[in-house]
Amino acid sequence: MLTLHFDFQTLPDRQAFYRALVQQSAAADDFGNNLDALWDWLTGGMALPATLVLQHAEDASVSAEFAPVLALLEEAQQQLAGELRLVRKG
Repeated sequence: MLTLHFDFQTLPDRQAFYRALVQQSAAADDFGNNLDALWDWLTGGMALPATLVLQHAEDASVSAEFAPVLALLEEAQQQLAGELRLVRKG
């Protein structure tokens, strides 16, 4: 099972999140770096099952920078019914 780690206190912006995703999940270097590409990767490109460990996500969820990413991750978790698991820490 693939496990990816994201610490939202150390990610300065959404582009840094996308870079971390590409590095950890073996996405192609030409990953689109936008919400559509993220959805497509999570629901059709990335090896599943997978766990995403989200550190300090609660604070990030109210920021304009990361709220859309976190909402998309939640929606993907629901859509993938157990194949994608989000673990929030801190």
